Amino acid sequence: MSIAELSRTVAFRLTLFYSLFFTVCVIVLLGLVYRQTATEMTRRVDQILTLENSRLIGVSRLYLPDEIDKSIQRDQRHIYFYGLFARDGNRLAGNVAWRPQGVRMDGDIREITLLETNAQPQPLPARVLATRLDSGDVLLIGHDVQQLIEFGEIMRKAFFWGGSLTILFGVMFGLALSFRPLRRVEQIRQVCELIMHGNIRQRLPVSRHRDELDMLSTIVNRMLDEIERLMSEIKSVGDSIAHDLRTPLTRLRAVLYRMQQQLGDVPAQQAMADQVIAEVDSLLLRFRALLRISEIESQQRHAGFKLVGLREILEQAVSFFEPLAEDKSIRLSMIAEPVDPIHGDGELLFEAIVNLLDNAIKFTPVGGRVEVRLTRGAAGATIDIVDSGTGIRESERAAVLNRFYRGGNDVQTPGYGLGLSIVMAIIRLHDFRFELGNANPGTRATVYCRQSNL
Repeated sequence: MSIAELSRTVAFRLTLFYSLFFTVCVIVLLGLVYRQTATEMTRRVDQILTLENSRLIGVSRLYLPDEIDKSIQRDQRHIYFYGLFARDGNRLAGNVAWRPQGVRMDGDIREITLLETNAQPQPLPARVLATRLDSGDVLLIGHDVQQLIEFGEIMRKAFFWGGSLTILFGVMFGLALSFRPLRRVEQIRQVCELIMHGNIRQRLPVSRHRDELDMLSTIVNRMLDEIERLMSEIKSVGDSIAHDLRTPLTRLRAVLYRMQQQLGDVPAQQAMADQVIAEVDSLLLRFRALLRISEIESQQRHAGFKLVGLREILEQAVSFFEPLAEDKSIRLSMIAEPVDPIHGDGELLFEAIVNLLDNAIKFTPVGGRVEVRLTRGAAGATIDIVDSGTGIRESERAAVLNRFYRGGNDVQTPGYGLGLSIVMAIIRLHDFRFELGNANPGTRATVYCRQSNL
């Protein structure tokens, strides 16, 4: 279960979305708090400067330097700046080293940088109010705003870390919350794979949470119940017809055979009787094939599963068809790599291989070739049966697996269109995979066998 799969889940995306939304809300809230706090602190500083300026303006020019010195002494926190400067810019009193350049004496409060008159003067941010007195001197009053700047830095760090941690925890919780639904989706996918392989009795898992997935699984399970019921009814009708007609057809054949024996040496009637018996035999073979498919698809043969060797099964099948291949001058060969035994029914697997070889030889012209290959792959053993026959059109490769369907190239070849249906029933029973491909020329029939866990 990769991070990419988790990130595509609805739970992860919703959690991430709400985390981002909550982060934006927190940042906006903190921003409003900072703005309101900073505005209020600035307003109070400006109010203090205005009041202090009004107090000092009312002091006589003779006592103003002493009053400024007293104000500096009372400022134990060293957050106030005072400066009294003559017309030429010389400092008359205060703790400001020199009059800042560019400060207007218009009564407006501005934020600038000041230098104190100490041993190591350092520039300090301050809000200042400069006023020109009647005597022509300049009175400058300031207030340190370093705390306000530090408060802004603290708020910016809070924005960054608060937003980052909120998003981080949101992603972590999103991943954690995505594990359970994604695990359930994986279980549903596995069950759906089994259903697609023909195990219609499987049902989607339903938990105790009764959430959306459970609601969907319940609906799908009810639908599968109805599909299984309808398929069972249709299958039972077909099986009943095949089973009920087989007995009268067998009796009919017996009667026809006795009539044939009683006809004596009458060539025309003998030929007619032979043709009728052949048609009855054809019907009986079709019914036997249908009942055989029904027996396999009922999946009652799992009791006979055991470890079997694919190489031995293929060797028996090839040996069985060697005389037929020689009669048609077809080169029948086999290449087999060593593979591990698989868990399955050896008789059914032999029947499937026989059907595939029968089709390969049937549709391969005289002088052609049929090759059987057994290879070992990462997912298990692979069986390839490759012929040099007429091939199957790509548009018909899925249809030929259906019952009674015969491709456009098979019209002149005897058969009932049930061989590959039997093969597919056996493949589904073993939970294998089957593909038909192009061999250029001819057809490639491939069976992908899963390795046994036993």
